[in-house]
Amino acid sequence: MESDKPVLIGEVTAPFGMKGEVKLRPYLDDPKALVGKTFLLNGHPSRVQSVRIHQGIPLVLFEGTDRSAAETLHGTQLFLLKSELPVLPEGAYYDWQLKGLTVVTESGKDLGTLETILYNPAANDVYETSLALIPAHAQFVLSVDLEVGRMTVCDDPGLLK
Repeated sequence: MESDKPVLIGEVTAPFGMKGEVKLRPYLDDPKALVGKTFLLNGHPSRVQSVRIHQGIPLVLFEGTDRSAAETLHGTQLFLLKSELPVLPEGAYYDWQLKGLTVVTESGKDLGTLETILYNPAANDVYETSLALIPAHAQFVLSVDLEVGRMTVCDDPGLLK
């Protein structure tokens, strides 16, 4: 079933502190929505006990994880089934929904396919095609139509590479 396909929602970047927390590079807007979710860590299921934000970085504590165990999680990718993902508000999208969309300007110029999302915790993320870099902001992204597979962006020559 397509809805049960695993989706990458984050990656452990480093252990943090002495309690067994890990730093998370999230690929979803609200990492706190992961509390109570279960992931496979080093071949064993482990449930998220808590998520807190420290200096803009999500810190995740898995049940039964101490500092030693946290050190082994560096680089671990976290996947959830599509059916387990938190429901997003209208107008919000998961990265996997956006990648592969055709990007066109409001005047109809084809800017290519959205290939990469550049994550920037200090500012807006950026959508990258072979021809353009588009800030992930309503000022530039005018509409997203998942059924048609298209993102429409403003006519701004500054977007072109």
